[in-house]
Amino acid sequence: MLTPVLALTLLTGEANWLKASVVTISLFIVYERVELAPLGVACHALVLLLAFLALLFAMCQPAIFVLTCTLAAAAVIGIPAYGDKLRSLGNFTFIPALYLACETAKGVAPAQFSMRVLPLLPYLVAAVLPVLAISLAEHVLTGRRWHHVFTLHRSGDLGARVACGESLFAVSLAVALAVAIVEWGQLDYGQWVIWSAVSVVTGDTTTARKKLYQRGVGALIGVPVGVLLGYIMPHSVLVYEFLTVAAMLTLVSFSHYTLGFGVRCACIASALMVIGQTPEVATERALNVLLGGSIGLLFVFLLHFAVASRGGASR
Repeated sequence: MLTPVLALTLLTGEANWLKASVVTISLFIVYERVELAPLGVACHALVLLLAFLALLFAMCQPAIFVLTCTLAAAAVIGIPAYGDKLRSLGNFTFIPALYLACETAKGVAPAQFSMRVLPLLPYLVAAVLPVLAISLAEHVLTGRRWHHVFTLHRSGDLGARVACGESLFAVSLAVALAVAIVEWGQLDYGQWVIWSAVSVVTGDTTTARKKLYQRGVGALIGVPVGVLLGYIMPHSVLVYEFLTVAAMLTLVSFSHYTLGFGVRCACIASALMVIGQTPEVATERALNVLLGGSIGLLFVFLLHFAVASRGGASR
């Protein structure tokens, strides 16, 4: 899926192709895990792009950005109420939308957002085409009738419904606080704080604690390894592009979460070193992961304690 986008990056030297590749990999992950039909892929792409634009222009006002991120994170947690497979749909809509918004807004005033985003949109739309093509090919090769092209889902099985009321409140409060801290502190790479807060809200305190542990270990090991590798790797655009694509491929290359997240952190840290950033900038990524995850875990515990106390009082 990434080959056409990567080839165009190398042939043209246009960095927007590399940014757009996050759309391709996110759409492909959801296409596979949720079993989307071609229309489902197109609808996911549309929602992702609209979420990106909403988050980008919400950055003009910190309060609106807090609210927009909170609503988006609540949707990530709330959508599995219709089937647990949809958690991937929520994650890989919010994360790439937030990443693109933060990357697009970096270094420019809010008044310039429109000028920055308009040249990027054609690349983002083109990045949809590889996944749309493979979904259409799969549709034809499996012998489905053409009227099925207008269905959203190939099998109709979205998995078991998930009760998410407690998690919904936890993630809303956690993300609101995480975004407020990012805005107030003007944290670089603040998106890592925000989506780390979302990622640890998994439904109960045990799994939330485990998720924070996995992400923390992955970041604390992966970032230093990546910094060391960054010192010995050639500092060139080609190496940076390779590391960026490798980081995205870790989303689908590892069944062991801690290992996959650690390798992803190592790739990103190496990529930062290759383009001349300092080790402190790479280390900040690890701290952002721990900060966001700790905020998420805090609210999971608080909500769980509140619900348990209320249940005990009612008895």
